[in-house]
Amino acid sequence: MRDIWQAKQADRALRTLDAEDMIILSGLLSDAVRRIAPAAALGTFADLTMTLIGAAVRHAITVPPNQARRALALFKSMLPRSLATVI
Repeated sequence: MRDIWQAKQADRALRTLDAEDMIILSGLLSDAVRRIAPAAALGTFADLTMTLIGAAVRHAITVPPNQARRALALFKSMLPRSLATVI
């Protein structure tokens, strides 16, 4: 996985594809939380959330499996229990 991620970072077309994918994923997240979040904050929240998730996963694929599991578990524990406290 680390080699795939590094190759993606080095290739402009793959970086563009990743950015386009992030836009789609942010849109899906926005649709999912639209019912409970104020419209003004929704787009920014979705973009930042997808960026943080992507960064956590990319970090996890660059470290040994045990460390990756610990890092992802810690990341999950850092997420808010309620969106009401964030948005």
